[in-house]
Amino acid sequence: GWRTPPRHTSSVGSRSRASSRVEAASSIHAAERDQRRNERERHPHGERDREDMGGSAMQATQKMLSDAKIDLAYRDFCAHLLIPLNECRKRSYFLPWKCEHERHVYEKCQYKEYMMRVSQQKAASGAH
Repeated sequence: GWRTPPRHTSSVGSRSRASSRVEAASSIHAAERDQRRNERERHPHGERDREDMGGSAMQATQKMLSDAKIDLAYRDFCAHLLIPLNECRKRSYFLPWKCEHERHVYEKCQYKEYMMRVSQQKAASGAH
């Protein structure tokens, strides 16, 4: 019959390699957790009003957007959130489970901006 060889010949060496991998992974997760915590401290309620989202004026300048190579179609009131999202995506090689916080903040801004436009359109059509 077919027998599988033993997995570990020396339990001490393999345990130290495994523990170093676990420590490295936990330090990466700790850094990401700290980054999310810092973002929450800047916005403790997790909510931003329209002025924080961009309000009536853009938060990102045209120079910032062109330097970040943001396409013209994406230069809206949430473009200032797209810059760090794209930087994070480039750093993490576009892995889908990375940059979740940045993507969530950007998508939430997009949704709020959409809801603002819908309410303005309803108000304009109701006034006629």
